[in-house]
Amino acid sequence: MGAFLTLLLLGVPLSVSAQESRYASDPQLLGAGARSLGVGNAFTAISDDATAVYWNAAGLTQLTRGEAQAQHAEQFGGTVNHDILTLGIPTTYGAFGIGLTSVGVDGIAITNLEDPARPLTPGNRPIVSGTTGTSDYTLALGFARQVLQKLSVGGSLKFIWRNLAAGDGTGYGLDIGAHYIDGPWRLGLLLKDATRTRITFDSGAVDRIRPSLVTGIAYRRDFSQISGHLMLATSTIVIAGTSAAEKGQRLRIGAEYEHHKGIAGRIGVEGDHFTAGAGLEPIEQIRIDIAFLENGDLDNTYRISASLYF
Repeated sequence: MGAFLTLLLLGVPLSVSAQESRYASDPQLLGAGARSLGVGNAFTAISDDATAVYWNAAGLTQLTRGEAQAQHAEQFGGTVNHDILTLGIPTTYGAFGIGLTSVGVDGIAITNLEDPARPLTPGNRPIVSGTTGTSDYTLALGFARQVLQKLSVGGSLKFIWRNLAAGDGTGYGLDIGAHYIDGPWRLGLLLKDATRTRITFDSGAVDRIRPSLVTGIAYRRDFSQISGHLMLATSTIVIAGTSAAEKGQRLRIGAEYEHHKGIAGRIGVEGDHFTAGAGLEPIEQIRIDIAFLENGDLDNTYRISASLYF
């Protein structure tokens, strides 16, 4: 049951026999990075690390040094394996980002009736005849540039490989973002799947990921009394695709406190799910983050990520 619910959450079509499905959800709805999950994935206006290539590519301009980040997550009690590698590099020409996302569901049971020629009855029950799995891989190439003193714009070109029991598909899409900073305030705007991302399967079927518009606002202030900074953030999906998961995540709220020695605590809400996290920067070149998401329907999620700065 957990795997079936997860498929529904991810918007994976259980059948792709139609020439064009009504919609396909984006596996990247699961998020990127443990830090962002800790603040309820309210990261559209923050987007100040290598995962900006996913959250809002315009935020790549906030990078002051190169960063490579790796993430592993066991979503929903281990039902979904979720791994990400991201790289962000600032240059004099603008900031570049690369992200590789892998989402996989294994051990999905395939059932048939004991006697397929007869209808379902107490004496002819479903039995497990085998197992299958699904996997999604996304490569994102991002670029951002500061166009005004306080305004940056950017985009991520996405290449998608989708492997389902019903067939294999490939596709591409584009996310476009803007980031505005004015003193302690940060504003973010993201148009996901601006080109109505298209995924074509080897059977000839076509899935599409409809555009979504996400807005975000964050407030960051340093406090000498607590020897660190406090960040408050929120993001809202103004226009959502048809995925039930995306509609359930419309409102995200989070808070982060980080001590000047690199110790951080985070808390947030994503839809009606509670999140929390912590971070540690033992040396200037390394940061480790962990996060937790409560989900009473699909079981809890645990995520860890590590960053290397250069």
